[in-house]
Amino acid sequence: MSQHYGTTGIKHALAMLLIMALEDAQHQRPNLQYISAQPTPPDVSTLPDAKWLRDLLPVVDPKVYQQIRALVNGSIAVPGGLVDGQLIDDTAKNISLVLRGLSESYHATYATTASDGLTLWDSNCYPHPSVWRVREVVTALLA
Repeated sequence: MSQHYGTTGIKHALAMLLIMALEDAQHQRPNLQYISAQPTPPDVSTLPDAKWLRDLLPVVDPKVYQQIRALVNGSIAVPGGLVDGQLIDDTAKNISLVLRGLSESYHATYATTASDGLTLWDSNCYPHPSVWRVREVVTALLA
């Protein structure tokens, strides 16, 4: 594997983890199940899919998409543990929590209004007003 392709693979995997970190009103991550059920990145163009950033999945390298989907639906032992759907779900959940914590700690310390500063994640979770910021980050990773 070339250095360039390895870097692309990491960026695309991180982009997928961010996409899977999006939560619904019940704090579930529906993109995980969506990716699990789609053998290839789907062609999507409807607003509900764009809201979940699923419209960016066709840009993900197909090999990376297939590898992550295989891990979501199966498992592989690596030094230090097992990589499976549960670990990926836990990781997506932890990314959500970290982004929410960054947002709330900033507002508790520095913000003067609810709309200024580091609004990364809405405390009500859904719909995330920061979805466009996440979209920008995912788009940069997929470039």
